[in-house]
Amino acid sequence: MKKSFIAFIESNTSGTGRLFIKAARECGYSPVMLVEKPGRYPFLERDSVSYRACNTSSIVEIEEVLQSLQSEGQISGIFSSSEYFVETAAALAAKHGLPGANPSALRACRNKWQQRKSLKRAGLLTPRFECVNSVQQSITALQDIPLPVIVKPIMGSGSVGVRLCYNADEVAEHASTLLRRTVNERGLPVPGELLIEEYLVGPEYSVETLGEAVIGITRKHVSPEPFFVELGHDFPTDLSPEIAEKIADVARRGLQSLGLGWGPGHVELRVTDNGPAIIEINPRLAGGFIPEIMRLAFGVDIIRETIRQVVGEPAQVKPNHTGHASIRFLIPSCDGVITSIQGVEEASRIDGVVDIQTYRGIGDRVGIENDFRDRIGHVISCAEMEVTAASISEAARRTINIAVSAQ
Repeated sequence: MKKSFIAFIESNTSGTGRLFIKAARECGYSPVMLVEKPGRYPFLERDSVSYRACNTSSIVEIEEVLQSLQSEGQISGIFSSSEYFVETAAALAAKHGLPGANPSALRACRNKWQQRKSLKRAGLLTPRFECVNSVQQSITALQDIPLPVIVKPIMGSGSVGVRLCYNADEVAEHASTLLRRTVNERGLPVPGELLIEEYLVGPEYSVETLGEAVIGITRKHVSPEPFFVELGHDFPTDLSPEIAEKIADVARRGLQSLGLGWGPGHVELRVTDNGPAIIEINPRLAGGFIPEIMRLAFGVDIIRETIRQVVGEPAQVKPNHTGHASIRFLIPSCDGVITSIQGVEEASRIDGVVDIQTYRGIGDRVGIENDFRDRIGHVISCAEMEVTAASISEAARRTINIAVSAQ
C-alpha cells in the first residue's frame, strides 16, 4: 500500500512545527519535511522524522523533491508552519491541486505596508503609517506621524526588529540599524524598506481563527517598552460580550480585506480609546505555544484541525469544554552562559501547573535579542478562571531561577 504524504516546507522553531508532525501521524499520514538545514530542527532526529534536504528558497528544487515523493506514494497536502514559507507552500499546493490559502493574499498580508493599506481601504481603524527606505525618509515621516513611533521591518515575525522610538535620534539610529540588515534571523534576504507607524495605546489581544471561524481571544503580556517581547498569554481572556464581539468583528473584517479565508490566522490588536485597532495580521497559526493553551482550555486541537484542512477535510473547532490556560516564558537576566537551573521541581508541584519546559541547559549560551529568541523556557497552568490560571503561571515562573554568568 502506497504512503499518503504531507509535505512540510521548513518549520517554525518554537515547538508548533514538531506538533504538526505528531498530528499528521495521528491522522494517518506520513509527514516529510523539506529543509535546507536539518540541524536547525533537533526534533527531526529525536522523533525519527523523515526529511529531504534541499534549497527551500528554490521552487524548482522543492518540486524535484515532491516529484520523487510522488513516485513513492500520494501527496495529500503541502503546508508550512513557518511564516517565511507559507506563501511557498500555498503556491505549491495550488500547483498540485491541493487545498491551501491564496498565495497572492499571503504575499500581500506578509508585507506589512501592503497589509496596512488594505486594512485602511476596508475602513478599519489603523495608525498613521509610512513606508520608507532611507534614514532621511524615516525622519521626514515624523512630520505626519507623531512621536513616539514604531519602527519595524515591513516583513518579519516574532517581534524581530520592532522598537518604539521616542525621538528623531532614536528613529534615525534604529532605522539605520535595520536598513543595514540584508538577511533575517534565518538567513533569508529582507527588503530594504521599513514601516514607520503611529504608536497605539491600549491592552493587547490576539484573535485565533481557522478558516472563517473565530475560536477565541488571547490576552497578551508583553515586555516593557521600547520592545515588545511576548512574555505570556492567557486563553481565553474574559471580556464583556460587547468588547469581545467588537474585537472578533474587526479581526474578521481584517482577514476578509486581505482575501484570507482558508487556514489558521493570528490577528493581533490593541483596544484603544477609539476601539479595536489591528496591530498586524499573521496568516499562520499563533506562535508562543498559544495552540497548546487553546487545546488545554477548550479541548480544541487547532494543529490537528489545521491538518484536516490541509488534506481537504472539514475542521471541527467547537469547544469540547470551557476552562482557562496560561503560559509564562522564562527569560535570561543577561547575555552569558547558564550556570544553574533551580526551582523546576518546586514549580511543578504548584497546583494547576501542567507543563514546564526549559529550552536551554547548563553550559548553554543565551542572549538578549529583545524578540522571541529571548524565551528560554515556559510554564503552563490550567484553572477554571482566567485570573487563577494567570496567577498560577506567574507563581511558577517566579519559583524557577535560571542563573546566567555574564561573559
